[in-house]
Amino acid sequence: MPYLIFYRRGQELMRVGLDRDEVTVGRSAKAGVVVPDSTVAPVQAALVREGESWRIVDRSGKGTMVDGRSLTSGPLDEGNDITFGAFRATFRRELPDDGEGSAEAETIADGTAEAPALPRELWLLAQEVDGGRQVQVKLGSEAIVGSSAACSLCLSHPTVSARHARVGRQEGRLVLQDLGSTNGVRVNGMRVYEAELSIGARVRIGVFDVWVAGSRPAAEPVVAHFEGIISADPTMKSICAQIDRVAASNAPVIVFGETGTGKELIARAIHRRSARSGCSLIPINCGAIAHELMETELFGHEKGAFTGAGTARKGALAEADGGTIFLDEIGELPVDLQPKLLRAVELGEVKPVGASRPSAVDVRYVCATHRNLAAEVRTKGFREDLYYRLAVATLHLPPLRQRRNDLMALWNHFMRTLSPPGMVPTLSDEAHALLEGHSWPGNVRELRNVAQRALLVAEGPTLRSGDIRFDPRWATRPLGENVVDPCLMTLDEVEKRSIEIVLASVGGNKNQAAKQLGIARSTLFKKIGDYGLGKAGDEREDA
Repeated sequence: MPYLIFYRRGQELMRVGLDRDEVTVGRSAKAGVVVPDSTVAPVQAALVREGESWRIVDRSGKGTMVDGRSLTSGPLDEGNDITFGAFRATFRRELPDDGEGSAEAETIADGTAEAPALPRELWLLAQEVDGGRQVQVKLGSEAIVGSSAACSLCLSHPTVSARHARVGRQEGRLVLQDLGSTNGVRVNGMRVYEAELSIGARVRIGVFDVWVAGSRPAAEPVVAHFEGIISADPTMKSICAQIDRVAASNAPVIVFGETGTGKELIARAIHRRSARSGCSLIPINCGAIAHELMETELFGHEKGAFTGAGTARKGALAEADGGTIFLDEIGELPVDLQPKLLRAVELGEVKPVGASRPSAVDVRYVCATHRNLAAEVRTKGFREDLYYRLAVATLHLPPLRQRRNDLMALWNHFMRTLSPPGMVPTLSDEAHALLEGHSWPGNVRELRNVAQRALLVAEGPTLRSGDIRFDPRWATRPLGENVVDPCLMTLDEVEKRSIEIVLASVGGNKNQAAKQLGIARSTLFKKIGDYGLGKAGDEREDA
């Protein structure tokens, strides 16, 4: 049987068997093979059987590129390359024997080398894209996937048809077939009606990612989902229990934790689990608002209170009346405004700038900070009375480096939510080791950033070590090394550390280091001398 072998950026994505008299390719769901590329026509071309031969017929009206030439119609020969936007497909009259064929690596849907034969034992695994249910079933000669209880792999969800797809063994190969589903079947983002799968290949069926494993997978840690908090670590289970306890009261709460640990997520969970969930949660970042604007942001102002105050304006506390105010980075609140906030907390009233009398507000206070407020109190950087009034209940979020069970649970969540439908990449062993060996000073926020960057630079369905790119300041920081918050470092310390790390990452090559840092080579040599990182006069050309 002839096949189309689809590639993107040199990596094989999928093999589609030409088992019918006409197979169409385009970006529309009406096409037999759906290519996720906006430059491709809704139905770009059709491959039509003519006896023992095949012909390509353009359906876009603009021509389809075959071996670099635009055709409206023409016969297909062995090895013809057809271009579909960023994708291309190679026409093969039959699949090559193992180890033979095109010069490109013979890879299948997951980008790994084709195995010589299917293992005797195969498993189908499924997991909801949002990280929810996990389902698995042993694959015999075939398995039917669908929402019906009669299916081999039952995925009960409105996005899954009763009998959605079939996965089965055919002549030593593993073949996926769409059984006329409503929402379709996608392999690496491409909707197909029939395609060959390999071990590890991932398929999107409704809200589930389904993939094939060569053996029964080991039990994975149970991943908890609590108000948007995803965790497989026992520490976070305790945090979630504390959220439930403090949410039931109106007591003020302070959430302590390093930058990027998810303090705002905790604040929102407290609000949603409280009796105030029907009213607003108003967030204010005390470190992001200019000092002179902070008072009016919090308390509001009257018309004519100052130059430019043409109308009266409610402050955040009045906006949060009946609900919750979230004061992020409360440690950055100017000291001269702290007494006014204390009065609002104690008396439940606010006085807008320029007002003659205060007005009552009913607000629940949830605050967050990466600072040690108790130490700030001792150094007079934070008022003691306000601290004790706000810290009635406290939650301490551990950094990601202390929640190692959460690393891959969160990574998998970001891969599922950030990847295009049906294009969730796998992770090579080398890339996995890089993630496990990093100390994650930027915590969950940094992890999401690295995941997003990896998806942007990846050139195939498997993420390699080169796709995992950390901020240069932290790229070579070993696991367990004491983490210094860059906010607490001087500018010179940050600059010195950046140069050290980049030099180490390029093996001391100063030309490459200057390019990565975005500075002139002469500037780099001066900085090296200033910081005592090497010989300032060594301005040789690096190879």
